[in-house]
Amino acid sequence: MKRILSVALLSLLLCFSAHAQKSGKKPAAAKPKTTQTSKKKTAAKPQPVDKKTQLRNEKTATEQKRKQAAQQAAQLNRSIRTTLDSVLILDNRIGRQQRSIDSLNTDITVLAREVRVLGNRLDSLKRELSDRKSNYSRAVVYLQRHKTVQQKMLFVFSAPTLDKALRRSRYVREYSAFQQRQGDIVKQKQAQVRTTQQKLVDAKAEMEQKRSTMEQHRQAMQSEKVSQQKKVDFLNKNLADVQRQIKEYQQREAALDAQIERIIQAEIAEAKRKAEEERKRKAEAERKRKEEARRKAEAERKRALEAERRAKTAAEKSAAKEQVKAAERAVANAKKEAEQPTEWQSNDADTKLSKNFAANKGRLPMPITGSYSVVGHYGQYRVNGLSNVTLDNKGIDIRGQQGAQARAVFDGTVSSIFQYGGQYIVMLRHGNYISVYSGLQSVSVRKGANVTTRQSLGAVGKDDSGNIVLHFQLRNLSTRLNPEQWVR
Repeated sequence: MKRILSVALLSLLLCFSAHAQKSGKKPAAAKPKTTQTSKKKTAAKPQPVDKKTQLRNEKTATEQKRKQAAQQAAQLNRSIRTTLDSVLILDNRIGRQQRSIDSLNTDITVLAREVRVLGNRLDSLKRELSDRKSNYSRAVVYLQRHKTVQQKMLFVFSAPTLDKALRRSRYVREYSAFQQRQGDIVKQKQAQVRTTQQKLVDAKAEMEQKRSTMEQHRQAMQSEKVSQQKKVDFLNKNLADVQRQIKEYQQREAALDAQIERIIQAEIAEAKRKAEEERKRKAEAERKRKEEARRKAEAERKRALEAERRAKTAAEKSAAKEQVKAAERAVANAKKEAEQPTEWQSNDADTKLSKNFAANKGRLPMPITGSYSVVGHYGQYRVNGLSNVTLDNKGIDIRGQQGAQARAVFDGTVSSIFQYGGQYIVMLRHGNYISVYSGLQSVSVRKGANVTTRQSLGAVGKDDSGNIVLHFQLRNLSTRLNPEQWVR
């Protein structure tokens, strides 16, 4: 019995010990498992972002991209415009270099011909000098043999007759003079040889100098051609942008030109109106003058008739009749003068100024101060190396330096000042001629003011590419003129 109780008690103790151990291990194992699970859940599910913040960030990024693209496009446009201007400047320089080379080549050809002529002349002079020296030497030898006066006298007096003696005397004198002339001719030929030799040396030196200068121009032109080709290659790579820029520029210029044309037409119409008013005023004044002349003549005729009626003697009647006839002639002349049209000859200041302006064609000063380069020529033309690119200019574009001023090319009157595209345009009247100065950032004259040649009109501003550029036009009323043919 005791044994059974001991076994039962031992079993209970074992069961209780096992249960206690099982209960103590579960909390220790579960705690770290729960921590790892929470960490995984936190990493897998981040906090959600606000929708407004997300849209704002996307808008900011888009705006930054747009600004960056706009900056890149503006930079490309500036590069294209600057490169195109540089190409035009280089093209102008290359043209001048080529013209200079052609001129030097012509000069060298002329000098080479002159060198050949001088060489031939020198050879001929040397031969003539040699012949003269030979003749002179023989004459000198002869004179040495017959140099005494006695021999000459014997030669003269040994003549058989007096006539032959006189001939021999004249021969001696003439031969002596001939020998003297031969000596002088030899000296002249020697001087001519020396002069011709010096001319030949100078011509050869000048020819070599021109050849050296021409070679320098040729090398400079070749270098500029290489630089121009690089720029042309860049423009050809961006040909679409180049064409777009040129189209936009031409559209702006067309709009500006249309506005200038409207102003010019308005000025022409105003000038015609004033001229018509002046013509009518003069015609009315002339009509009144003639009417007054007729009235006075008629009054004089009536007085003469009255004097004739009252005259008593024959002499008085004859004098009165003469007065009547004179009055009638005066009336007839007044009527005839009134019937004849009056021819007006214009002697106004505009006509005189127009004639003076036209007389200075090719001698007008450039309309900009300081150093300059013509980057845009008049009319339609193509740029060398650029395909499908045609430029059309109603005037010329002149690039200047910082601080450049626009200046009047001739005496005139400021007919108009207006703004276009943020810049000023000044128009001057020189009689029938009109000069237009576009691209000014400030103006130093006022409308209606009289200006003189080379007077400053205002400061030249910058174009879209940041360059100092003056656009200059010249017209004879509505007819456009090529400014490059008028300025020097």
